[in-house]
Amino acid sequence: MATFFYSREAYDLAIAELKRALKAAPVPIPALHVNLGAAYLGKKMYAEACASFRRALALDPNNPKAHWFLARALKEAGTLSEALVAFERAYTLNPESPEGRSALEEVRQLRATLGAQQ
Repeated sequence: MATFFYSREAYDLAIAELKRALKAAPVPIPALHVNLGAAYLGKKMYAEACASFRRALALDPNNPKAHWFLARALKEAGTLSEALVAFERAYTLNPESPEGRSALEEVRQLRATLGAQQ
């Protein structure tokens, strides 16, 4: 149900479903934390989104989607240098994936932006 709600931008309902799923899960599931973070990101709740992505990464440090979503949340929150690091990691982990290709473009843009600020 959470993905159904998320796909329709009903983020509050997706968040509620994902929280229930996390409580009911017999073992920690990184994908649930990534999905919860994505729903928070959709609501522009950047601190909550980052916390969810970091929980996913604590469980699965090599999860490229978690790094990519974390980078997006950090970028939206204005933490550009941290976003750059997370995008670089997402690219390094899976350069041929859609997230990897997108991350490479973000890396280029952020490097230019951060370089211009110095």
